[in-house]
Amino acid sequence: MGATGNRGAYSWDKTNKTKVVIYMAGNGRPQKYAEYVQPYLEDIKKMSLSMTEKQIAETLEISYSTFRKYKDEYPALKDALKIGRRQLVVKLHSALIRRAEGYDYEETKTVKREGKVVETQITKKHVPPDVAAINLALKNFDRDNWANDPQQLELHKRELRLKEKQIKNNDW
Repeated sequence: MGATGNRGAYSWDKTNKTKVVIYMAGNGRPQKYAEYVQPYLEDIKKMSLSMTEKQIAETLEISYSTFRKYKDEYPALKDALKIGRRQLVVKLHSALIRRAEGYDYEETKTVKREGKVVETQITKKHVPPDVAAINLALKNFDRDNWANDPQQLELHKRELRLKEKQIKNNDW
């Protein structure tokens, strides 16, 4: 443990070359961050792929309000959550595109008789493009040309042209 100050004690994290402050609660007791959260930042990135922040807090055995407080106080925790969520968005983006385009896969079925494998059947299957996935992908990735309401899209385009004209003519 390093020096102490008004806000708490600190030590140096040699891996990240940063000062780690262990804040003290009102009675001088260190907060749980150093023990319950900081050692698990890599795990928190993975947890954020499939868990809510409340579930992560429960897994770390701290209250949700404490977790939210730590998220505000410790940039490393906030960054771990951001990185995990960004990875989730990339996975979901890929899955959406895959569903929108359709895909092929192989299904393997093992036939057993009297506990012994007699035959392995491999069947090629096709999942056709999903209309809902196509619609969602177009609405998100081609907003200028795709919308549920074509009239609303045209109205939006006209509004943008008018704003551009006003800016060009300095008619704010």
